[in-house]
Order: sequence, then C-alpha cells, then structure tokens
Amino acid sequence: MNLKISFSLVDARVNPLKWVYQLEDAGFQGWEIVGEGLQCVEGEFKERVREVYQTTNLILSLHAPLSDINIASVNERIWAESIRQIKESIENAHEFVEDICVVHPGFLSPLSMHMPDRAFDKAIAGLTELCDFAAQYELRIAVENLTSANMLMGRYPDELIRIVRGVNRDNIGICLDIAHANTTKTLDEFLDINAEADDVSIIHMHASDNYGTDDLHLPVGKGNIDWHKVFTAIEAYRGLFVTEVYSLDAGIESLEYIRSCYK
Repeated sequence: MNLKISFSLVDARVNPLKWVYQLEDAGFQGWEIVGEGLQCVEGEFKERVREVYQTTNLILSLHAPLSDINIASVNERIWAESIRQIKESIENAHEFVEDICVVHPGFLSPLSMHMPDRAFDKAIAGLTELCDFAAQYELRIAVENLTSANMLMGRYPDELIRIVRGVNRDNIGICLDIAHANTTKTLDEFLDINAEADDVSIIHMHASDNYGTDDLHLPVGKGNIDWHKVFTAIEAYRGLFVTEVYSLDAGIESLEYIRSCYK
C-alpha cells in the first residue's frame, strides 16, 4: 500500500493532546491540524505542536480556519479579514507543516449569488495572495471541493478548474474530499479530472464516508462510497490521504478498512 494515511479530527472543540500521541502507534503517518478552536496553533498549544513535531515522525499538514471565513466574499472587509486569518494560521504553523495548507474556496452570500462571477474573482484573488504568502514558506495551497449545499463554491470540477487556472501559480492544486464529491455525485469526474484539465492536479485528499446526501464524516467503509474503485483510481497518488472523522476510534476503523482493501 503506497498511501500515506493521515488523521484529522473534525471536531475542533476537542483537545488534540488527548489523542495525538496515539496516532503513530495506531498506524497513522500524519496529522492534519484544523486551524481553529482548540487546534489553533498559538500560545501554549503551539509549544505542544512543536513537541509533537520534534518527538514523532508524523507528517503535519494544515487545514486553514474555515468557520465564518469566506475568501469569495464581495464584502471587502470580510474578504480581507478572511485572508488575514488564513495568513496568520499559516504563519503560526508553517515551521511544522511539511507541504500542504488546505483552504476552502468560499461561499455565495445573498448578495453575491446575484453576481457569482464577482465571487469567483474574489476567490481567485484571495487564493493568489495566499499562494504568494505560502510560497515564502515553501508550502502549497490545496483548494478543497465542498459539499452539495447550494451556497458553497467549488462543488464541481469545472468550478475548481476555473479557480486553479485563474490563480495561475505553481504552488496550488486541488484537495479532493472524496466524501464531499459523493454528496455532489461528482466523484467519478474528480477522480478523472486530468481528462478534462491536465494542468490541474490533485495534491491532497480527505476521506470519510456518507450515503450521498449529508456530509456525515463516517468512518471509511461505513457509507455507500465504492472505495475499491477509489483506490484503483488513485493508485499513482503519492500525497497524504487524510481520514477526517469525529474520533480516533473512527480513524482507526477507517485505517483498518483501507488496509483490508489492499489485501
């Protein structure tokens, strides 16, 4: 099995110090920090992250803050604050992060839904600024496909292709969230995205399961996603494969299922 399997706890209200030192023994190779709540890399917690970085072999990636953040906002002050907070998150965590910072492409507001092109322009401008900032730390930005909720951007391959091409930087690519793509019925299209855009790459992956409607963050193998097809399609992928679930037990269950698929 060539996948480098990482773990992320989607509930940022839980202190990672309760479980992070169990990840290697469980068989995980990485930890994706969610840059908000109790996982926000600042103050005393930053020193604890430093200890994890120095005393384990875990590969760390960063998910930029997402709550109330909208890099596609047409409200200039909201847009600027969203960019500022993501930059701050990168600045605080960059020394521990090997390669990837995941960023959400934003969402449409009651105003911008009437001017979606303007929202796309703002997302592209924001990601361009973030890519240039991340490049200082030799990091790449992975812009994530989102769920089927109507107001979200980046739900479909053509939207993310448009954004990535608009940014036109060497350090940007797609974070394919397999579970999100299952809710939009676009998983096959995302897995074959290079057939439509050979200049746009999947550089990071998120994995959980659901039944094709709600984003449940179930353990891998507990929904209706055809994982055997997924693993066949991503055979050449060499980035991190991050299980995004609600508990370490669910992560271990996911890891065991993934391993069973490769027997």
